[in-house]
Formats: sequence, C-alpha cells, structure tokens
Amino acid sequence: MKRYAVVLFAVTVTATAAAQPSEPPASAGSDSPASDAPGASDYRDVLSEAPTPAAPSGDPPTGTVRAGVYHDSDQTTVWRLLGNLGQAFGQWELSAGLGIDAVTSASVDVRSSPVLSKVDTVTSASGLSSTSGGQMTDTRYQGTIGAGWKASEGRAINLTSALAKESDYASVSGGINGSFDILDRTTTLLGGVTITDNWISSVINSTIHRKMFATAWSFGIARVLTPQDAVRLRYDGKLNEGYIASPYRSVRFGDWSATLGSQQITFANVIDTLAEREPEQRLSSAVVLEWVHSLAPGIGLHPQARISHDSWGVQSLTAGADLRVARPSWRFEIGYRFYLQSAADFFSDKYVEASSMYAYYTSDKELGRQVGHLGQVDLAVVLIEPETVGGSRMLLNLQVAAMHYAYTGFTLLPMRDSMFASAGLSCEY
Repeated sequence: MKRYAVVLFAVTVTATAAAQPSEPPASAGSDSPASDAPGASDYRDVLSEAPTPAAPSGDPPTGTVRAGVYHDSDQTTVWRLLGNLGQAFGQWELSAGLGIDAVTSASVDVRSSPVLSKVDTVTSASGLSSTSGGQMTDTRYQGTIGAGWKASEGRAINLTSALAKESDYASVSGGINGSFDILDRTTTLLGGVTITDNWISSVINSTIHRKMFATAWSFGIARVLTPQDAVRLRYDGKLNEGYIASPYRSVRFGDWSATLGSQQITFANVIDTLAEREPEQRLSSAVVLEWVHSLAPGIGLHPQARISHDSWGVQSLTAGADLRVARPSWRFEIGYRFYLQSAADFFSDKYVEASSMYAYYTSDKELGRQVGHLGQVDLAVVLIEPETVGGSRMLLNLQVAAMHYAYTGFTLLPMRDSMFASAGLSCEY
C-alpha cells in the first residue's frame, strides 16, 4: 500500500562517546530526520527499524530479535517481526536486517474510496477477492545491509542499503553518512546522504505503474560544552520527485456531507469524484536542535526541538524531551513529543467548486492541520550477565508508545489514537 511506504532515510551520528554525558542508546521509536512528526505519517515512525547492535573487534556477532504490534482508532493494525545481526572485523563492522510487517486496514482512506469500499482487497499475487467490503491487507518485507568503519581518532563512515517490497510498492535505497571529530574531540562534524527509488502500482488499477525518486541529506555539528552538557545542531533536507500521491485516495467535489459507517462511508451532494492529484515535486527543509544534560552519573535529560518547512506550504514544530537512566543491569527511557503542523497550500477539507477550478487536490489528512502528542516508555533488562570481562550479555527490550493526533477541520477523521507495543531480545557486549 502506498500509504504504508516506510521512509528509509536515517542518519544517527553522535558526538564522541567518551565526552558525552552517560545515557542509554536511542530507542527504536526515536525520531528520524525524514519525518516531521513522531508517528505523524501513519505508523511508519513508530515502527522505525531498531538500530543494529555494534560488535567490538574480535567478539562474536551481536543480534536483536523484536516483535511488535500497532493498532489505531482508524481501524489499522500492523504486526511486525524484526531481526538484526552485526559483526565487527577490526575497524570495520558489517550488519544486516530483515523486517516483516503484516498490515490490515479499514482506514478512512480505504472506506472513503469509491472502489475499495465495495470489496475486501487482498493485495497478493493472486489478485482480488470480494467478500464483505472495506478492508485492505498486505505483507511488507524489508531487507537492509550496512558496513561501517570507525577509527580511534574519532572518524567514522557508514554505508547503508535497503530493499523493500509490497504487492503494490517496491523501493531500493543506498546511503552514506559519517562523522569527524575536531578540536581535541570536543566537536563532531556529521553528515549523510541517501537516495531512494520507489515503484508504485495499484491492486485496483493494473494500468498504474509510477515512480518516485527521493534524495535526503543531513548535516550538522555536535559540541561538548561541559562534562555534563553536549548540544547538536542539524539541518535535514529531502527532495521527492515523481508520483507522490496515493493510487487509492479519491477526492469528492461539492458541498458534500458524509455518514460514517464501520465498513463504508456514504456521501451525499457530490458533484464529481476524482483520484487525488498532488504536485510531483516536494522539497522539505528542517532544523533540529538537541541538548543532552547529565543530571547524575547514568542519568541524562535530552530536550530537543525541530522546525520544518516545505515547498507545499506545510510548516511544523516538534518539541520534546527524554529522560534516560542507565544502570549496570537495566536501562530506562521515558519521553514526550508535541507536534504542531499547518496545512498544505492546496489542501482543503472540502473542494466545493468544480474540479476544473483546482490545479491540485488531495484527501490526505496528513497534509492538513494537525496537533499531536506522543508518549513513549522503553525498558531494557539484563537477563544473562557475561561470565567474563568483555563477554556477551542478553537483554530483554520492552517498548510502549501512545499517540493522539487531532486533525482540525478534517470531517472524515477528526482525531486518531494509536498504540504500539514491542518486545525483543538482544545480545550485546
């Protein structure tokens, strides 16, 4: 499903570990530079890939296995299984991962579609099946391969690649990011670039075969201010070119009214219905400021703020903070994000004039005004302690996240509540 396309760009480089305040590693639900809002683009940020664990030179491979489930009030459920492996060879490290998502959705996008609301659509190689109506299912597979080089002088380079496949969507991406320490390793310069090629089709209309090419970049600087404080300033950019709309969303014209049902949405006073039409280029820019402050040994506070603007007129503000606690036998993190967004220039809850009066039109709620709140709790507990110094240990990882988004003026879905929970095992050194 096009609405479920996971953004594959992420650059996560930090200041020198020895100089930073003590804190546990970032969780799987942390923000990605490619997204304006935590969880705003459906559920793809909530289900962002867990970082592959690092393996010191000479040690056996490290690994993570994680299972999770997402559900929201827009009748969408996702089951996820994720595995990662990492192995170090001197200054080099290789990593690989595989993610499988099983998606079932009877969301507003599905129920408001003139075609999808009439049948159950199973997106598989065998085609369509018609039963009671108003539901889509799909299975998504994503494989990742990475290689990294890190020198003791504070220099690091990482190469990444990913391949994703659904019944109506496929993508391949590659990227490079790195960091370089200067000024006695109190300052880190960082940056990265990723390109992604996307192929979009439709299980409803076999004539739709479109492409979308995305380039994303991130550059920044991190600075250790005191033994207890470090800051990072980063610029994120992204350019999408090609088919950015969804082949399943439709726009109704006229001063219509709607009756919302559990499986279908009935519309009245509609003068025309067309597939949505969006510009085929979108340039986004964002500035992110982060501060890490050590409250005590093993306890860190991580406030952050992000502002963004794009060529479609969407502006957003994200502000939040995490409290992180690290102890020899457990790690704990609790965080909150607030998100505020304006609407795209061409977005309207109702296009009351004839379709010929509009150059672009969309029924994507994510392009309208919204206010979001996200809370998240992560806990990692050591199950098996290492038998020798430098040996391996096994951890149990638990994560719970809750989100609430209000879509101001969007008649079909005024608000959405979401929950995500996951559990996993990891082996680290």
